[in-house]
Amino acid sequence: MSATVPGNDGVSVLRPPGEILTAVRLMYLGAALTALMGVLRALDPDAFEDALADSAGTEVSGASMRGTYLFFLLVVAGLWLLVARGCRRGRGRYRVLATVFAAVYVLATLATLVSAPRFDAYNVVSGLVAVVAVAVTWLLYRPEARRWFASRTPPTS
Repeated sequence: MSATVPGNDGVSVLRPPGEILTAVRLMYLGAALTALMGVLRALDPDAFEDALADSAGTEVSGASMRGTYLFFLLVVAGLWLLVARGCRRGRGRYRVLATVFAAVYVLATLATLVSAPRFDAYNVVSGLVAVVAVAVTWLLYRPEARRWFASRTPPTS
């Protein structure tokens, strides 16, 4: 249940319920795991190029591809943090974004693992990110979380 705590300016503010706080912590974990995926790819560039060749079916060279992919992972980690912030504040659109991102990520991970199964550290971390995404989505739709997002809806007029 959310609690009322005094704010900095003397006005009471609502504290997010436990489900939201847990989901936010898991989103921080998702951001950290996403950054770890970037570190793993940077440390083993050959594995990255092998994975690209497996998925593309052709030989791909890769310093620029690797750089682009690392930038993409940095953006994704930033999105985890942005969505965590919005959900903590009770903004419903961030819950929707979290759900869409989780669905896309889980489907992409499953497709990757089915089409080119590899058991390496990167895919293990990628699988963990998918599990975190599912757990976050589940927490964001629990009864207390639903009430949190409903109570934070701005007035329409």
